[in-house]
Amino acid sequence: MATPNLQIPIDGVHPHPRNVRQGDVGAIATSLEAHGQYRPIVYQLSSGNIIAGNHTWKAAKSLGWVTIAATAFDCDDEQALRILLVDNRTGDLATYDDAALVELLKELSATDEGLSGTMFDGDDLDLLISDLERDREEVAENIYSQIVTVPQYQMTGEKPTVGELYDAAKAETLLRQIAASKLLPEVARFLEVAASRHVVFNYSKIAEYFAHSTPEIQKLMRESVLVIIDLKDAMRLGYLRFAKRLNELEEIDNEEA
Repeated sequence: MATPNLQIPIDGVHPHPRNVRQGDVGAIATSLEAHGQYRPIVYQLSSGNIIAGNHTWKAAKSLGWVTIAATAFDCDDEQALRILLVDNRTGDLATYDDAALVELLKELSATDEGLSGTMFDGDDLDLLISDLERDREEVAENIYSQIVTVPQYQMTGEKPTVGELYDAAKAETLLRQIAASKLLPEVARFLEVAASRHVVFNYSKIAEYFAHSTPEIQKLMRESVLVIIDLKDAMRLGYLRFAKRLNELEEIDNEEA
């Protein structure tokens, strides 16, 4: 049973002799100076042993405090040990929502006092942002790696003709329009390159064509990422980054629609 919080002489209680926690007394002292004691320590009524807040007591002692806010808890020695351990262990098990933490720190950093009194600084915030971006990129990369399936390029029928591998009708129309226009050469070249985006590839036919092709042609098709034999090669050649960018552009289009 706990008693109400009281300001007691700091030397009326003492650290638990079996506390195995190694806390940062200096950091706690900094917090006490910035904010005061916003949470009482808890001690065993019968022994005066502190069972929660051992390092808060040490920090207050280092600051020269003569009293401390405390709650007495009436329990036997065994329960005191269990409380001592569970109080420390629950802190160990806690984690952060990193994205929410970054937003909170950004909000505070924009105030006049910045991150003072939070035990975080600008370097911590920069590191959190960097880690968060890296984690997001890794997740995105894993997603794209998972959706790229590696087909078995084996002959299943007749070799397709080259004309069956792609449809360039729209691209060719654009090229004719560009050629008929009076444009600066560099502008015309840029638009000609852009027109190639409208070529539609028939990947099932391409897979069949690849299976029938010579090693030299197969190598060039792999380098062009017309087929994906190895996901690492696909990443090296930029296909996964390209796919990621396409997805981002699609999301932007959906938001603007």
